[in-house]
Amino acid sequence: MMKMRNYLIALFLLVHGSLFAGQFAVSPIRIEFGANDKSQAITVSNQGDTPLRIALELKRWTQDASGNESYTAAPDELIFFPRQFEVPPRQKQVIRLGRKGIANAQERAYRLYINEQPPLQSDENQGQVAMVVSFGVPIFLRPSPVQTQLEASPIQIKQQQLHFELSNTGNTTQRLSRVLIGKTGAEIKQFDQWYLHPGVRRAYQLDLPAQACQESRTEIQIETDLQTLRQTIDIPTSACKN
Repeated sequence: MMKMRNYLIALFLLVHGSLFAGQFAVSPIRIEFGANDKSQAITVSNQGDTPLRIALELKRWTQDASGNESYTAAPDELIFFPRQFEVPPRQKQVIRLGRKGIANAQERAYRLYINEQPPLQSDENQGQVAMVVSFGVPIFLRPSPVQTQLEASPIQIKQQQLHFELSNTGNTTQRLSRVLIGKTGAEIKQFDQWYLHPGVRRAYQLDLPAQACQESRTEIQIETDLQTLRQTIDIPTSACKN
């Protein structure tokens, strides 16, 4: 009977500087081209004891007005190489990215997918299950000039949650970092949706941490990588989960 190999594909997304997933490391995990930037680089590291095979794929990344995402074939205004490569054990490979043309008033966003390829088939690994990793590095071609403008609706408390909407009325993407609640150190740092492209308006419903109800009159800070928005609200004790 012929043995069949199964490959499991996992997507790992971390938010602090580098991605580590088993034997596979990527740094940095986000690229920004400023108005004067012509080139950038990403380093792929093989932390393991076997060769690492990689194939790259670039996708244009857009969001509609409600934040729904789509990925389409990328135009050739962004070049990258090498497109396929093998990293020996305990070695690194640098991916070079180049921008064609100059910055304009319209931001462009992409994801460069770094796709680990299954090991080459051999008699020794017949029938084995291999875990392979695919990671999409966000790439932004920032506009010129940059106009940073994020707006928040009035925050409401409903069913032990914070409810609000964020609207990006500027011309550059913003990434939600955290929601800081009062002076107690209560914060929210996990979100279903992190990025808001220009023109996007998105609703958030976030569970209140228990310590958030230690103050009645409370300042809420909504922080992104580019802005901090502040509102003061009353949080009743009953609004927090125990």
